[in-house]
Amino acid sequence: MNPVKLILAAWAMTIAAAAGAQTLKMTHQVVRITAYEASTSVNLVVVKPEIKLDLLDPSVFTVETNGIARNVKIVYTCDDRGEWTDNGDYLAFGLEVGQGWGVAPLVSRGMGSWSTAYPVKVSLKPGKSIKAGGKKYTAVDCATEHALRNFLSESDFFRRGTFTGPSTGRPGDETLTWGAFEPEALRVDGKRNPLIIWLHGMGEGGTDVSIELMGNEVVALIRNDIQSHFTTEGGDKGAYVLAVQCPTMWMGTSKGFGYGNYPSLYSDVLKSCIDHYIDQNQDVDPSRVYIGGCSNGGYMTMNMVLRNPGFFAAAYPTCEAYADANISDREIQYLAKENIWFVQSFDDTTVNPAQYCIPTYKRLMEAGAKNVWISMFENVTGTDTPGQKLFGHFSWVYVFNDQVTGAQEQSTADMKPTNNGGGTVAPQGFSNLFDWMNAQVLVEPVPVENPRW
Repeated sequence: MNPVKLILAAWAMTIAAAAGAQTLKMTHQVVRITAYEASTSVNLVVVKPEIKLDLLDPSVFTVETNGIARNVKIVYTCDDRGEWTDNGDYLAFGLEVGQGWGVAPLVSRGMGSWSTAYPVKVSLKPGKSIKAGGKKYTAVDCATEHALRNFLSESDFFRRGTFTGPSTGRPGDETLTWGAFEPEALRVDGKRNPLIIWLHGMGEGGTDVSIELMGNEVVALIRNDIQSHFTTEGGDKGAYVLAVQCPTMWMGTSKGFGYGNYPSLYSDVLKSCIDHYIDQNQDVDPSRVYIGGCSNGGYMTMNMVLRNPGFFAAAYPTCEAYADANISDREIQYLAKENIWFVQSFDDTTVNPAQYCIPTYKRLMEAGAKNVWISMFENVTGTDTPGQKLFGHFSWVYVFNDQVTGAQEQSTADMKPTNNGGGTVAPQGFSNLFDWMNAQVLVEPVPVENPRW
């Protein structure tokens, strides 16, 4: 054939192919964020195609989140929030759990804010096509740069609010943000319910409580594994959960960053916030209020127990940052009467247990404490990725994984760290932190005189 004719024929075929190529437009709707042991991750993307697909085949699609290609495990029809519905107008792409900085770290550490730009793109794999409305489509047009402006997560199960009260140590007020999980079955049973309080670490302060709830997998407290350990006055399973967030960090004082040498700015407003919540929810059992938190929040847990002896039924400070050097002998006498279960990893380099929980625990043993325990792990090994070793400071992982199943022997001797539950002793016969916590009930839930400040 004439070379010119060959060129013209090839050009004609290219034009015909281009003319036959179709691009299906899909409009981004929402993503779902899941909290994991050491991070958060987008695991569901919801879009609205301009035409319904004839066949839903996950193998032909690829989804990119924050520039990282993700494996699509399932595609199904749904509503605009990702809930399955037969013949729905929307599509949900379920993604395989991803790893790496491009996928997981959605939260900007500091004073707690979600990333303002998190691109998500849905497309077809090279050489793949789909059919919709009887037409063949060889490309998909669906992308957004701001997926996190509207997202779904387990934090949606929490009612949210704020509380304002006087600062401690300086003039003016402080405002706290809170989220409360209140199971409907418990709200309507007419019985009193236990209340679990959680206080965040340094990286989850701010004014968006979803940062606190998702940043360290605090939402695990509302999952059945942990909820099933608690019983209400009526015998039902479950507990209320109250997560409180300060605008900066719990260790902030009128004189700067503190380790117990000065009271937290939020000491009084936090106690007032807890009191207000109990007053406004008459089905909370005031004799069964449990308080805990990690790192900064562990410091604040100790601060609250020290300032309000006899108020909390039990405390579970985790990698707590309240320096033992700042706890007086008189305060040890008060703490020795409390119900406390410390949790930490021996290899924690952020909060050295040798300067914090270990000497405090030993002093409590010397003071005759009967119901004070400590779980000391060797290191922090995750389960989301089996065998993955995490930072030693992340001992809250064991709490949220419901893996604190033993305590050290009550002794002033050296610790014997173990990843097998944190110890070999079953406190009061309970081989689980939350079972033990559930059993702690104040005989007279009335605060006594402050020992300090």
